[in-house]
Amino acid sequence: MKLIKFFSCVISVVLFASFASAKITVIVPNGGEGDGLRAAAKDYTALTGTEIEFVQAPYEQVFDKAANAANTKSGAYDIVLMDDPWIPFFAENGHLAEMGPFFDALGVDGPDNDFLGKSMAICRNPYNSGPYVCIPYVGNAQMFFYNTAAFAEAGLDGPPSDWDSVHAAMQKISASGSFGYVLRAQEGNPVVAQYMPIFWSFCGKLFDENRNATVNSPEGMKALEFFLKLRDVSPPGAASMNQEETGQYILQGMAKSTINWPNWVTNFEDPSQSNVVGEMTYAAIPSGDCAGSSEIGHWALGIASASKNQQAAFDFIHWASSK
Repeated sequence: MKLIKFFSCVISVVLFASFASAKITVIVPNGGEGDGLRAAAKDYTALTGTEIEFVQAPYEQVFDKAANAANTKSGAYDIVLMDDPWIPFFAENGHLAEMGPFFDALGVDGPDNDFLGKSMAICRNPYNSGPYVCIPYVGNAQMFFYNTAAFAEAGLDGPPSDWDSVHAAMQKISASGSFGYVLRAQEGNPVVAQYMPIFWSFCGKLFDENRNATVNSPEGMKALEFFLKLRDVSPPGAASMNQEETGQYILQGMAKSTINWPNWVTNFEDPSQSNVVGEMTYAAIPSGDCAGSSEIGHWALGIASASKNQQAAFDFIHWASSK
């Protein structure tokens, strides 16, 4: 086993040296996910000499740009940092290179074994059974963010445990001139991601044991009614807001709570862009009639099948996702 690992390292070094002159283009979203990868790329360039160019764009534009490049086979991007709902589109349309041959060349059967099983399952096409078409780079679980002092002044001191007491505090905050909550309700994935933790915390289930849809069950209706209560303590226009807008309301101190992804923590604690440094608490999702539960979410690195630098792209992904 030690000998295999030794030769694996030797092969990696040889591959790095062989492709040091290649230039890799990576498309990433604005925000923490892309910033983290860019920071890693600087170390990689210093180590190997491989030049890495980043194209950074707002969330929706990343998908549009990458999909257009894939459909036209332009080869504009070698690596795409994908949100997990995008993976089926890119994988099932043949827009991602299978990674098996690259792992075979290293003498290993797949990615490092320290990834969570569910994280790896989404990176195979078909799901959890086919070849690897991407590697997880950022793993997420939603959290409930709230301004500690604002909620304490509204009568909720300590970690929020249930939606009823949280909502009562939100109403007091909203009556005092701020917004108790900021809802992420833009059509499509954003509103689904925001709604599901509420749905689950009121014991909602998407399907019954016979795979019949049960979204409109009594539990589902109760969840929807509470979701609309959150709208009523949110800023106007919440129905069109995505995480960028909701994050800004928290950053500026205009709204005092939301459900969002942990990558926002660094923004909230950054004095150069935040008015709430040290004021936020990051907690589990409150309970309704059932225990609170969050969505998991991933950003994954995939190699564009139209890339002319697939080996160099794989070398960077393998290094960036390694222990």
